[in-house]
Amino acid sequence: MELRQLTYFAQLCREGSMTRAAKALNIVQPALSMQIAKLESELGQTLFERTPRGMRPTAAGQRAYELFQPILEQVVEARTALTNHPGVSGSLRVGLVASATNNALGETVAQFADRWPDVTLYVTTGFSPELVNKLRLGELDGAVINQTFGQEEFSAHEIFDEELLLVAGATCDVPVQRPVPLYRLAELDLVLPSRRHGLRRAIEVVLQAHSIDLHPHMEIDDATVIEEVVSRGRWFTILPASVISPGLLEGRLRAFPLAAPGIRRRMLYLTDPSRTRPAAEEVFLTLLTDNLAAQQRTSTTLATLPDSLETTHDAS
Repeated sequence: MELRQLTYFAQLCREGSMTRAAKALNIVQPALSMQIAKLESELGQTLFERTPRGMRPTAAGQRAYELFQPILEQVVEARTALTNHPGVSGSLRVGLVASATNNALGETVAQFADRWPDVTLYVTTGFSPELVNKLRLGELDGAVINQTFGQEEFSAHEIFDEELLLVAGATCDVPVQRPVPLYRLAELDLVLPSRRHGLRRAIEVVLQAHSIDLHPHMEIDDATVIEEVVSRGRWFTILPASVISPGLLEGRLRAFPLAAPGIRRRMLYLTDPSRTRPAAEEVFLTLLTDNLAAQQRTSTTLATLPDSLETTHDAS
């Protein structure tokens, strides 16, 4: 059993897709499949089963993930401890799209401060075009943006890829099919970000490819305000899984997965290609990605659970 195999296994558990896991690991899919097969052979257990929505861990796979994940986290912590030498100082200036922050940013900043107490951290949020301009002017060391605003002049590193979910308030009594066909989105009272927002662009790119036009009831750029509005009425929204995790856990929101091909958003980290990324920056991105992934897993799991308002057929 190799550390590489455990890393690949954990990534596949998190992604639920051979294609996405291989992309995140920066390897070809056959290499990933081969290592998973070797691990299954060594353990004498089938760790995954194929479903219409991707690769799902078997009972043995879920148990293996619970046992292996703490080991992998300890390896990461050990690596960080070895590189986090006393006396490391300096500053790190990072910009993030607001939809990438949520509770994940607070947790990330706290963890980063514990590990790099002598590094001054400056974090700002905004829309992708604004962050790109700040990066261009040298006001930021790096920027987390949505993929729709990628700029070829910068080095781009994908840090996160997640699905978007249909979201309603806990008291909403509008029957919703699970998973939700994309064409049904045009029939709902939606509250969405405006078109200058990367999330809105990610949504419309997919829907326009299927000749689906959206006419939202309201346009609000602040995801926190959108959640508040949706939690109080009959409206729906479409947001990334990582953003809505607190609302789902608190019971204010309900979420529904979208039918294939679904809608996803990719977040990129842009930097000046002439600049060397310091270790502190790598740690910040790793912490942010891990925290986003943890919230995504929670939301995706809750979104697949049936509830009393679920319908098993097309209500139209």
